[in-house]
Amino acid sequence: MKKILNILPNSIAGTLILRGFGAGFRANGMYVLEKDFRDLKIEDIKIFKPDMIFGYDYGFLMSENADLRNFIKENSDKFKLVHYFADEPGGKLAYVNNPGLFDEFKALKATAFIWDKDFLNCFENSHYLPLAVNSSAYKPEIREKKIYDISFVGRPLTRKRQEILAILIKTFGKRVNIFSYERHFLQSLDDMKNTQLLNENEMEIYKNAYRGFLTTEKELAEVYQSSKINVNITLQGKSSLNYRVFEVPASCGFLITDYMADLEENFDISRDLETYRDAEDLVDKIAFYLKNQNIAGRIAISGAVKTAKKHSFTARANTLLGICGLR
Repeated sequence: MKKILNILPNSIAGTLILRGFGAGFRANGMYVLEKDFRDLKIEDIKIFKPDMIFGYDYGFLMSENADLRNFIKENSDKFKLVHYFADEPGGKLAYVNNPGLFDEFKALKATAFIWDKDFLNCFENSHYLPLAVNSSAYKPEIREKKIYDISFVGRPLTRKRQEILAILIKTFGKRVNIFSYERHFLQSLDDMKNTQLLNENEMEIYKNAYRGFLTTEKELAEVYQSSKINVNITLQGKSSLNYRVFEVPASCGFLITDYMADLEENFDISRDLETYRDAEDLVDKIAFYLKNQNIAGRIAISGAVKTAKKHSFTARANTLLGICGLR
């Protein structure tokens, strides 16, 4: 049995994704040890003797333990070193405050799997592998009556997201609900004031739209399934799909996401989920589906079935293991 050391990142989304891959590796017959990168020690690696070390974005290079970083680099001939990028490799969400990690990673004998094919030229040994979801972890209690009208889950940051959220507040007012880290929401309040995207009364509505932070698959699934409409505003990438596009349908939630080129390779638009091309299109479709919840419900069910069948971490892990020669 092959052994995989799964190094979990300091990131809620990243941890969900790597734990999903961990479950996928186990389903493919691998023995998996999961360790938070802040807790990982050299002795763990010596005792476990992994056939592959798997990390998220820049993985172990983010560790403050220089001895650990050097040990992995110096012994990289003893195991496969594989990283999955769900953030833009050259962006701050991946390297945080250390842009030098980009060149440091390029110097490694590592294999990179990247969620967006437009970034495959970043590293020499890289492969396209779309995101997936562990559908069994997103099983909410199905409610006949929805709690939320319009929900947005994620960082309400960047001009792109804030302009759309401002339009939703102006159009739908108190029907909008926002779930995010508190500090990210507080930062967005300052941004909205500085850019004057909302007037004083609208700012008060926006402030009261905050509903807190969701940490587990269960909490996320309950919100997605309990919302009449879930809005996704892609923050990164050029053509591919972020994690929200998979986890909302997995929760049997109805999703409206901004159009990305790879959507049609993975879902049937208007059957498994809905898309929008601009803010005006989004507003029109939200208004339509709020009035036609029976149609939204059918789309949500179709999306849940498609996601469970086609976008599992078991299937993605099987592809990855094949490319890495571990099965």
